[in-house]
Amino acid sequence: MAAGLSGATLLNVGIVLGASFIVGELFERIGLESILGYILTGLILGPSVLDVISASSVSGFATIGATLILFQAGLREQNVKEIFSHKEGLQLGPAILLGGFAFIFAALYLFGGQYLPYSSLEAFAFIALGYSIVDIGVPSKIMLNRGMLRQETGKYTIKSSVINVSVGFIILTIMVILSTSGLQSQLVKAASILGFAGAFYLLHEFIEIIDDYIIMFEEAEAQFAITFALLLSMSYVTQTIGLSSVLGAFFAGVLVSRSDFTDSKAFQEKIQGISEGLFIPVFFAWFGLGLILETIILNIEAATVLFLLSTISKLAIGYIIPKLHEMDNPFTIAASLISLDIETLVVLLIAIDLGILTEEILQIFAPSVLFSTLTIVILYMLIDRRG
Repeated sequence: MAAGLSGATLLNVGIVLGASFIVGELFERIGLESILGYILTGLILGPSVLDVISASSVSGFATIGATLILFQAGLREQNVKEIFSHKEGLQLGPAILLGGFAFIFAALYLFGGQYLPYSSLEAFAFIALGYSIVDIGVPSKIMLNRGMLRQETGKYTIKSSVINVSVGFIILTIMVILSTSGLQSQLVKAASILGFAGAFYLLHEFIEIIDDYIIMFEEAEAQFAITFALLLSMSYVTQTIGLSSVLGAFFAGVLVSRSDFTDSKAFQEKIQGISEGLFIPVFFAWFGLGLILETIILNIEAATVLFLLSTISKLAIGYIIPKLHEMDNPFTIAASLISLDIETLVVLLIAIDLGILTEEILQIFAPSVLFSTLTIVILYMLIDRRG
């Protein structure tokens, strides 16, 4: 029986992976994100259409995929001190987060109950936080494709997005503590998180000393194995103390980014290959497998409202502040920061784990990924026409 189950799992992962790459490639060729193709693949293979694969059958691979996404995001923060010393980025990143949060929360407080299946302030707070966090990957990809990554505009955009996500995760941690019932439980959780923060700080400050011992393992495979051990260990610890495993993966990426061996081409190719060639496509397909088309259609009004609230606030703040900083291409910067992706999903999943939100929020969130991607494509078409 165990062998049969193992065989079925391998077959399901193989089907999901192969179909995801085919559909993802088609989406890339028409100018859309391959992620949308992965999600659509899951939607088709899942209960809404063909009903041939269940989300639970690939959930183990999907969990690793989620951690690798945030691990790669952490790897981008190669110099945390440099990023957080960027004066303009320190203004734009938190401004989008806090301004967007205030705007979305106020709107939900006034009329959220008309569109969403939630009415508590706690639910509105988690939704507002999730939709005010920007995506790190999309700005990086856009700036890279346009040859702007090393220009001041690109650096400004990327550092602002990294700061936005980092501050967002700090606020998320505080909200998780406050959402715990009972003062004693809150104190225990706060102490656990502070203990983890202290350990992370020590590792961050002394990683170069540890790095000397890691480099003694001359084989790239050994360095890769140690990196994965750190990734999975930190993911487990953060999950155990009441946060999400993906937050541990993010912090592991930040630590590993300070190691010398991460600059090697072999290491980067291995991480990218195993992440984008296997686990990440399965994660987004797993997300699609859990979607119910009828429920998405029923919640399309709520999805549209949340998307509009997020986009309006991000576009407005993302344009005004770069304009005040006298940056070139302020509209390009603003358009790069409206994407909704894994970072938003992390906040929503944690709120589900806490019992604050239900699985229905995922059906509401799913169209936002498509809406934001299409909006970015349209905005960049307009930018290109303006020259």
